[in-house]
Amino acid sequence: MNYFYELKKRQILLVVCNALDDSTRINRRISSDSPAASRKVIQMCQALKKSGVRPYILSLGRGSVDGTKDYFSALVTRIDGIPIIYAPFSHFRVWSQILSFFGLIIPLQRLSKYPNKVAVFYNRLPAYLLTLWEASRLGYRNFLDLEDGELLSSKSFKQYFNSLILEQFEIHCSEGALLACRELQSKTALRPIYSYYGVLEGEINEKRWHSEKISCLMSGTLNPDQGASLLIEAIRRLRGLKTEWSSLITFEVTGKGDSLADFKKLEAEPGFPIVRVHGRTTNARYQRILRESQVGLSLKLVDGKLANTTFPSKVVEFAGSGLLVISTDISDVRSLLGDGAKYVADNDPNILIEHFFNIVNDRRSAELCASMGYQAIKEKCAPESAGLTLQRFFFE
Repeated sequence: MNYFYELKKRQILLVVCNALDDSTRINRRISSDSPAASRKVIQMCQALKKSGVRPYILSLGRGSVDGTKDYFSALVTRIDGIPIIYAPFSHFRVWSQILSFFGLIIPLQRLSKYPNKVAVFYNRLPAYLLTLWEASRLGYRNFLDLEDGELLSSKSFKQYFNSLILEQFEIHCSEGALLACRELQSKTALRPIYSYYGVLEGEINEKRWHSEKISCLMSGTLNPDQGASLLIEAIRRLRGLKTEWSSLITFEVTGKGDSLADFKKLEAEPGFPIVRVHGRTTNARYQRILRESQVGLSLKLVDGKLANTTFPSKVVEFAGSGLLVISTDISDVRSLLGDGAKYVADNDPNILIEHFFNIVNDRRSAELCASMGYQAIKEKCAPESAGLTLQRFFFE
């Protein structure tokens, strides 16, 4: 009797996504993943675990295929204490799609014995459809985690296909939606909704501002829309000015994307400020770079396609680790950080250069601003409070 009572009371939550740990990513030769998305999912599960929920991650474990016939079987492992179940994956194009479409059904069925169960779908991907339908059939309460507004194709067939996909998620995720920012409420009719920005993570390096030089971190997807061209232009102008203070600032660049080659070119050229390009790193290496940096750059263009219908999760990561955030004034960044960040309007590299100058010449003010940003994140994104809020949203 007690066993069935405990079974009924237990709260089980499954996140259906494409999160990856470094070991699996390297083994499967995947380079097209999103480390920020993986971190956000893992941190959400950790916060829920603190509130008494038992979370599982069901991951497609896939990336861009290279055309070989290499096959990787299903895998169960843990990321920071959270169980993660990977679907099988192949680099053979057609077979890869089939594996992803069917690959999460068995673990979904095995975990369905719990009466109090929730499934959260990370964005509206066609590869989730069979899992979505099966979750509804098995009695899961389905939620959508909407991280950005989809860009609908101008081609009539693709537009029609995309509208069908969106309609299925509206039907089967009827319990509600997590939104990456408030503007996304116009992209879904699902209710109730909750704007969820992420969870405070990391330890504060109290000595980071004692360094002689200021280290600025640019990470994630490196392309023009994400602000790579804005930063490159600012660095080129700084080198052209040949000011003395520019030798006191360095730029650490991690990630991948179309602009990676441009940053490598800057790295090879002489002049100040210095640019160091690390490319796609392991999570451990990235954490070391993060810990040694003073400034975090989030420069998604103000007039970009997704500027106001997504939220740069690196803002929470940077501020929560004690870095001073320099961000373009987009989405909910200002409402979250307030005066605890520096903002760039109109994609103007001169404003960016002015922020760099002020940071180098008034470190105390920069450190205080970073502290304000950390306190804002601590107040709104602490794991304990975030976990309880999420637990109530999903189960109560």
